[in-house]
Amino acid sequence: MPHALVLWLLAWSLAAGTALAEPVAPVDRNLFAFGGRMTAEAMPKSVNIPGVSYEDNGILGIGIQRWTWRGRHVDIGYKGGMAHRFGRDTTTEAWAGIGIRCCRYRLMRDLVLTPSIIFGLSYVDAAHLGRETEQVARDDGDAQLLFYLSPELELAAPDTDWSVFWRLHHRSGGGQTLGNMRGATNANVVGLRLRF
Repeated sequence: MPHALVLWLLAWSLAAGTALAEPVAPVDRNLFAFGGRMTAEAMPKSVNIPGVSYEDNGILGIGIQRWTWRGRHVDIGYKGGMAHRFGRDTTTEAWAGIGIRCCRYRLMRDLVLTPSIIFGLSYVDAAHLGRETEQVARDDGDAQLLFYLSPELELAAPDTDWSVFWRLHHRSGGGQTLGNMRGATNANVVGLRLRF
């Protein structure tokens, strides 16, 4: 988990050096839905979307997000949601966390890219068959309540309330801090967001 966070922050810094921050009017809240596939790898390898190995497991989720403090370059808020995990078996996940987003970049005349990251907690009703149950057996752990970490890239037109996003949906024990677990699951997901 620490290596992936370092890579994410490095990529964010490089982007900041090559793009100008794009001022956009702040938005209070949004609803979102997403879907994707769980990976068979740890977090650092999972961000290699076309090159990572995937499980025969998928995830569909919905949630709500609100940005409660908005600065000139950084916004802070919170997010919560639920997901249906399916494939080799069926499990349910619920999560909540604190979010940070910053540095909106204009890619083209009508497209703005916004990176963000969410830190929080994730609860599942059961460990999912695949990488998660393998990690439970390896660590003699409990995957029910773990840390949630989710780097995200959102793409939007400035004059619409709709946007699309990619997110790495990650659950981890944070080096055996929770549940005696080192790792758990990762999923590459894409989603649709509506601001209101």
